[in-house]
Parts: sequence; C-alpha cells; structure tokens
Amino acid sequence: MAIYHLSMKPMSRSSGRSSVAAAAYRAAEKLTNQRDGLTHDFSRRSGVEYAETILPKDVDADWARDRSALWNAAEASEKRKDARVAREIEVALPHELSSEQRLDLTRAFAQSLADWYGVAVDFAIHSPHGDTDTRNHHVHLMMTTRKIGSDGLSEKSELELENKRLQALGLPTSHEQLRAIRIDWEAKTNESLARAGLE
Repeated sequence: MAIYHLSMKPMSRSSGRSSVAAAAYRAAEKLTNQRDGLTHDFSRRSGVEYAETILPKDVDADWARDRSALWNAAEASEKRKDARVAREIEVALPHELSSEQRLDLTRAFAQSLADWYGVAVDFAIHSPHGDTDTRNHHVHLMMTTRKIGSDGLSEKSELELENKRLQALGLPTSHEQLRAIRIDWEAKTNESLARAGLE
C-alpha cells in the first residue's frame, strides 16, 4: 500500500548550507562551489537511481541542465549571508510502481513545479539501500528560488515571497501554495497507481 509523504523546506546560508553541496550529495556527483572554492565529492555514494534537471516548458535555458552551472548561478545570484539559496521537496515514491513508472511520475510532478513557478527543478531519485526499509523509494526535488531564463536567474518565484506581498498581489499564501503542491502530488500519484492497475 502506497504511503503518502511530502515535506518541503528551504535551504539557507544562515544554517550553513550550500545549494551546490546539496545538489552534489543528492545526485551523487562531484561539484565545486565557485563562491567559496569548496569541492563536494559524493560520486561514490550509492542509492541514487536517477537524476535530472527539469526546466519550464516555455523557457529556453539549456545552460541550466548542467548541474554545476545551475547551482553555482543560484549561489551567485544571492548576496546576503542569510540568503535562501534553494528549496527542497522530498516525497515518498510508491514502491508498488516500477522504476520507469516512478521516473515518469517524478518527471510529471517536477514539470508541473517548473511550469507553475518558472524555476528549474533538479531531482534525484533514491532507491532503498543499506539497512533502510526496502520500500523506501523517494525523490529529492531541489528548486531554484529564482525564476530561470536563457541568460540566468531573475526575480524570486512566488513561492519565496512573504505572505504580506503575496496577499497584496492577490496570490495564494505560502501555506495555500504548499497545500496546492500536496494536492497536485497526490493526484499525480493516484493517476500513476490507477494506470498501473493499483488502488
């Protein structure tokens, strides 16, 4: 039986985090943060089944498909020492689905987030390994906090604005946006399970 889990959290410098380091860890790659010169090598890490970057459908930004270029641009676009450099959504993937079905589900969800907010979504699917539950298939989706374009990153996405500003613009609050994201994920998961002949 599929277990529902979705959590969302910001990644900020104030907590000592770097989007480059986080992306390297989640995708099991070796990346260098150009801002501080630190290299983060997680290329020997096991359990990463697949990783990919999704861009908004109407945006020509092929440069962002390079994980190093994307997250170094995210770091360079923020000047404050307490800046939010990325946002992460972690969701449990139904173990009842095949690897290909889980990838299709993840891509569909990542694409909806990219199109909705105009951001890049870098996802990494992790499979159960070590002593973890054999059903623990899950995905980490890292979103840029700024909208993406052919020349780089621009203004903050609606997901990053304060509620006061969102309300002034007539947009949903951050709580309402999270609820909408959860509803979207649940709907896409149910559709995937139904297509696989599962309830």
